[in-house]
Amino acid sequence: MNRFTLNKGTKFFLTLFFLVSVISSCKDKNQVVPYKYVNFSFSVFDPEYAALTVPGNSITVKGGVSGILIYRISETDFAAYDRTCTYEISDSCKVKVDDSGIFAVDSTCCYSEYLLLDGSVTKGPATYPLKRYNTSFDGTYLRVYN
Repeated sequence: MNRFTLNKGTKFFLTLFFLVSVISSCKDKNQVVPYKYVNFSFSVFDPEYAALTVPGNSITVKGGVSGILIYRISETDFAAYDRTCTYEISDSCKVKVDDSGIFAVDSTCCYSEYLLLDGSVTKGPATYPLKRYNTSFDGTYLRVYN
């Protein structure tokens, strides 16, 4: 007779434990955007960046991992985000400003939405905010850096 026999309750518990372990070990598709050196400045009065003279407007520029989205929050405050969607980074999903001018969205592959004021997720599946770069503004020149 086998001295190591499991009753039905123990078998159920072990099976449940195994299933929970397998499910929780699945790869998290939310990922941190890789570090990429960023350090540039420009005059917001340069015709190429003229949209940034008005709060609530945004532009995209080269840089970062997938480009950088710069949003003018107020007369003195700016936000700069990497355009890389934080869900399934390997798919190279890029956010862009939607028609409202308030959200950055990707409607082609990661299907997430972010608030431009702070980069927070407003609609998943992403759970991590957009990668934000530092900004400083002297009234004419905007510096974007990390």
